[in-house]
Parts: sequence; structure tokens; C-alpha cells
Amino acid sequence: MEQAQKLPDFADIFERLLVPAIFERYARDLVERARPFGPSDRILDLGCGTGIVARVLRERLGGAARLTGLDVNASMLAKARSIAPDIEWVEGNAVALPFADHSFEVVIAQQVLQFVPDRKAAMREIRRVLVPGGRLIAATWRSRAYQPLFEALGVINERHLGPGDDKRWSLDGDELRALLDDAGFVDLRHDTASLEDRFSAFPLQMSFAGAGYTNVDPAKMAEIEAEAKPVLARHTAPDGSITNQSVTNVVVARVP
Repeated sequence: MEQAQKLPDFADIFERLLVPAIFERYARDLVERARPFGPSDRILDLGCGTGIVARVLRERLGGAARLTGLDVNASMLAKARSIAPDIEWVEGNAVALPFADHSFEVVIAQQVLQFVPDRKAAMREIRRVLVPGGRLIAATWRSRAYQPLFEALGVINERHLGPGDDKRWSLDGDELRALLDDAGFVDLRHDTASLEDRFSAFPLQMSFAGAGYTNVDPAKMAEIEAEAKPVLARHTAPDGSITNQSVTNVVVARVP
């Protein structure tokens, strides 16, 4: 019997394909929205992945940066350390942050809160580690219906594989604002940002993992890839890159 096909290394594909295609653009936008920074501010990149937000902060702040990146995934942190060994990278969980009270002036959370199993606990922890007056800047994607390429591919996946467990689009604006309100944050500002994702190559197999499917049968995968080809063709730019106009929530809030 043919074995189910294993998915490739997530950290490598994330850094090589997804960071330049999606996350670097949004990290730069998020950092600009998070300004101004004080020269002595301690900043936490929460759910840092391979560290693109912290790297953009270091680029903006230079030697004044006091940066920490935290992620629960050891392989993502290993990739982050290999790229930027001068930044402090910490393995830990958002629902039990391994930091003392009032450790940071700023917490930035790019596309991580929707994956946290206990979101209310994570919000309490973020508030705990922020100083009075400290700020949270967070981004979570709008629902899948607002992401044209991923909506089309998601429909194909579900037709062949059934419902997945796709948390990427699971924390839209109303629920995100309610989380911050419940945790006692104030001066909440909610906006949306829409940028063009641009993939040099689209990691279709990784889209299975993002949607919550693992160990996909090769025959099913081949059927999905064949059905996805015209979708990807419709999203292919003249230079051969594959594009998607994505939309994210962006919230900024303060600890009293």
C-alpha cells in the first residue's frame, strides 16, 4: 500500500517562501503602525516564528533595540537563531509567558493569537508582562472569505478531504476586540490592512498543513493539485508570481 505523503519542513518553507511572500510586507506595516518607540523600550515579538517582526524592528531601531522573540515551536526558533543570533529567542507558550510582570513596554503579535488554545489566558498574560501604559499591537487575518486565493483552494480541499481544522482565519474583528476588552485593555483602535501576497512559488502542500490536514494520501493530493491548477493560473501575474490580495485585522491597545 502506498504510504501517505509527509509534509515538508515547515520552518524552512515558512522562511524561504511565506516570509517574502506575505509576512515581511505585513511585518513592516505592523511595525510602522506600532510607532513611536522609546529608546529604552523592551519589545516582545510574540509568536515570532522565524523572527521577521523582530528583524524588522532591529532594522528600524538599530542598536537601541531591546528585542525578544518568543515561540512555542523549537524548529521555528532554531531558524530564527540561525538568521539573527544577536536577538534573544525564547521557547515558551503564550498562555504562560516565561517573563516577570512588567517586562515589556510593547508586545507585537503578528498572526499568532488565533492559534492559541486559550485566548483569554494569553490576553491576561500579555497584560501581565506589559508595564502600565504599555501597548499591544496585534494582527489576525480576516475570515477566509476575504482571502480570494485561500478561499478557492479551501473549497477544493474540503471537497476532497472534508472539513479541516484551519485556525488561520478564526479570529476576526468582533471577537478580537472583545478579547482585548475582556482583558481590560483601553484606548483600543481597530483597523484593517490589505496587501498583495506575492509567491515566487506557491507551497500547495503547505496549504494542507495550514488548513489542518496532515499525512494526505498521495492520490488525493494529486487530485487536489490538478483541480488547483486553474485556480493558481487565475492568480498568476505576468512575471510568473502567484498573487493574492489578503486582508488582516490590526488592533492597537494600551494597558491602563
